[in-house]
Amino acid sequence: MFKKIAIAAPLAFLALNSSLAFAAGEGRASINLVATVPATTFHVQPVDPDLIAKDQVLNYNPANGDLSNLRAQFDTRHTAGRIDASLESAAVLYNGSASVPLGVTFNGVTLTVGTAKPVVTKEEASAGRRVDMVITPTKPGSGYEPGAYTGQVHMVFDAVVEA
Repeated sequence: MFKKIAIAAPLAFLALNSSLAFAAGEGRASINLVATVPATTFHVQPVDPDLIAKDQVLNYNPANGDLSNLRAQFDTRHTAGRIDASLESAAVLYNGSASVPLGVTFNGVTLTVGTAKPVVTKEEASAGRRVDMVITPTKPGSGYEPGAYTGQVHMVFDAVVEA
């Protein structure tokens, strides 16, 4: 009986050690995937999805007292006409006591609140076109007041049908 235990114990020890060795080298990873396929007849979407998903920083330059612009590209398409755009509300940065107006251009056209303007022609839109959007802070005459500024820019894009 002692021989059986003397043989069984080392075998059990070897089996346990080998399974632990395999477990020590195991690694796992999870990757979340998302895909968006735009409509082929009309879309206006940023080339970089982080433009909408993450905060965008306008860097302050202490040498000249300016805030940087934000430049981003959008893919546009409308198979039945042009694309118009406007601002849904005033584009402003605010720090609790001071505000900084923002200029917004889309494909070189300055956007305003409530008044839609053509930003992509029918010819450009039917083929699909990548265009620039630029947000520019307007520096006050006395410079920017210190503080942490936040704001949002809400753009509205209209698919205008043309014959």
